Amino acid sequence: MTRYIDTKHVSAELRRRLKKEFPGVKFSVRTGTGTGSAWISVRWTDGPDTKAVDKVTAPLHGARWDGYSETYVATDNVLTVAVKGEKITGEPLVNGINTHRDYSEDVLAEAKALWSAAFDGADPDDGGMRGSVVVGGKVVPDTWAPNQVRYIAQEVVAPKRWEAALAAAKAPAEAARSRRKTSSTTGASAGITVACTAEEGVTVTGTVFGDGAAPVLRAHGLDWSRKRACWYVKDSRGDQSGAALLTAHAAAEALRAAGLTVTADLPELPAGTALPAAPAAAPVEDPEEDDLPEEFSGIVLRHTRAGGTLAECTSRGDGSAEILKGHRFRWSRNLGAWYLPHSRDKAADQFTLDAVSKALQEAGHAVHITVREDISRSFAEAEAEREERAADRAERFEDRASRAAGASSAAFAKARQIGSGIPMGQPILIGHHSERRHRRDLARIEANQRKGIDEGNRAEYYAGRAGAAANYERHRQDPARTLRRLKELEATLRGLEQLLAGESAFGSSRDISKPETVAELTRQHAETADEIAHWRKVVEQAEADGVKLWSRADFTKGDYVRSRGRWYEVLRVNAVSLTVPGGPDIQPVVSQDTRAYSWNDRIPYDDVTGRMSAADMAARLAAAS
Repeated sequence: MTRYIDTKHVSAELRRRLKKEFPGVKFSVRTGTGTGSAWISVRWTDGPDTKAVDKVTAPLHGARWDGYSETYVATDNVLTVAVKGEKITGEPLVNGINTHRDYSEDVLAEAKALWSAAFDGADPDDGGMRGSVVVGGKVVPDTWAPNQVRYIAQEVVAPKRWEAALAAAKAPAEAARSRRKTSSTTGASAGITVACTAEEGVTVTGTVFGDGAAPVLRAHGLDWSRKRACWYVKDSRGDQSGAALLTAHAAAEALRAAGLTVTADLPELPAGTALPAAPAAAPVEDPEEDDLPEEFSGIVLRHTRAGGTLAECTSRGDGSAEILKGHRFRWSRNLGAWYLPHSRDKAADQFTLDAVSKALQEAGHAVHITVREDISRSFAEAEAEREERAADRAERFEDRASRAAGASSAAFAKARQIGSGIPMGQPILIGHHSERRHRRDLARIEANQRKGIDEGNRAEYYAGRAGAAANYERHRQDPARTLRRLKELEATLRGLEQLLAGESAFGSSRDISKPETVAELTRQHAETADEIAHWRKVVEQAEADGVKLWSRADFTKGDYVRSRGRWYEVLRVNAVSLTVPGGPDIQPVVSQDTRAYSWNDRIPYDDVTGRMSAADMAARLAAAS
């Protein structure tokens, strides 16, 4: 029986092939709708020519149009795609793939300049029919001027830029291969330099991929900087305490102990100074209880509550990447393994683990699953890590916003500088020797203004993200939000206690005759209680800092309560809320006498922002009138 692959999955495979064949080029791959649902449209800007892209799309056509019979004829192409981690082979349900290359403003501007030079400074925007001419070794046919400009862009400018892009991309790749070859031949770095200066802080240069320096440096608190192409200690520039120098000496000694050649360009330490030891890594598992076979050499799917779900022991090119990506795994350079997002501090997703294991085994991999729910961390530790990561994000985004704002200002300044050389209202003098320079300056002004706008938008975007990250802790520990969160957690705790007692909760029940079910419910109960204890401490600290937390003891019937910018008369004081006149209203003060709606609403105490007695409110209203 013939198996078919629908257009959606063919489009996904086409994106993958285009990305692999033309790295760095952004393609838009769109599937048609309605009567065109069996067609795919591919568009891109500059980059490779249409023939090169058509060569990639050709094997994905399932049919072709036969003009003689005026019908679609099968191509007999067979395609293998990955669907949710499983490989499926069949005929693509695609009647055709349309390809279209667009050209950027820069390419068209260069093409116009070449056209103008070929036609003695004429302006192509003036239109008109022109004769054939040779540009860049290509014969431009006689046709309308705009068509000739597009021909030059297609045959001369875009190919030249694409060749330059390929050459630029090839050089770093060859250099990286050379470094890897040197590393594999020598087995270590040719020489690592550790330095500590007031201007640069602690830096380590000369490491190569796979030389074993990375884990040593990370253990001593160093991070890798792609921009500076070196390892560095954060906030070590201008350090006056001497801690940075101690770290540099300790890292140098640890690198030497690892068998690496190190040159330490460091100031001497006083005699007898003890070097700090690398912090011991927190254990993530108990090897004595790990069920991993001794001789196992395949892929390990490991889950702990502290570390989340990881896929370890994979290697580049072994075919596991596509399968793991299909099951929502992502690669982490810090961990050196694949991880499942949002899996930390949660029970193992056994369904996903089984599905990944099955897909990997079908692809020829040996797989072992190990689940350790007992390895966990406290909620306070998890929250502290989240706050630390938010602070790091804020710092990173602030830096990006600052650089983008600087680039925006520089671009606008450059545009103003160029414009200052053109008198106000000066028209382009057609045929004058200044025409080409005038047009070039106008194009440069426009390009810089566009860049200034784009960089300004980037700066605004990153500033917003930096602000959100910086306010993370404040929002998480806001007393009103914390009180609402505590209500939800206490309800969850009561539900877990009901499930452990054999009763139904959350709309379902659990079979507590199974020990593993009781163990999981017990763990969830302990984790929820731990989280409640953490947030109660936050509330206690807020009260100690002078934050007012309202309760029924603060109100009596007839008082006025402020909530969300409006005052309401208190009709009844309840255990967890206040009854007030209901409905939306534009009045700043809503009382029993001025209410516009007949029903009542309730305001929970965590939504209260102020209180006023009836007498004080009457005096305030009298003064306002």
